[in-house]
Amino acid sequence: MKEIRLNSAYIVAAMSVLIAMQVVLGSFFSIQLLITKITFSFVVTAIMARLFPPKLTAAATGMAYLIGMILFPKFSFFFGFVITAALTGYTFGVLFYQKPVKLWRITLASLIVTMGWNLLLNSLWLHMMYGINWPTLFATRLPQELISFVIYTVLIAVVFKAVPIDRFLHR
Repeated sequence: MKEIRLNSAYIVAAMSVLIAMQVVLGSFFSIQLLITKITFSFVVTAIMARLFPPKLTAAATGMAYLIGMILFPKFSFFFGFVITAALTGYTFGVLFYQKPVKLWRITLASLIVTMGWNLLLNSLWLHMMYGINWPTLFATRLPQELISFVIYTVLIAVVFKAVPIDRFLHR
């Protein structure tokens, strides 16, 4: 793959479109409940992580979350969720950027994001925000994240196989 020049107008435009897609998927095409949010913006994060370095992907996912909360707030803002979004982008970036597409990478990334960041960190943020009992919160969120793990793994694998993402960098 080519080395990315971050001052390129192409890169800025591509990143802007992907951030906009994350905002739309995370804000309009999501289901928000008190202790959970169901969205498919992780697919865009995975595409972004395939195209851009981990730190850039982390910054972009954090920024997409902030933009979504500023423009279309659905619940109280808590900075911890920005950290979770950035960690998700960074994790995907480390495992996907300029690496061969392998099922074990997709599975590992999905496991870290769903069980580590979404289950543990987001549960911690919700516990801090609302004072919900930790065992109860964890028990209600665990089944959702187990299902999310499977969905993340399958959808990212399908997108990486079906969409020639690497072609976007060859200009």
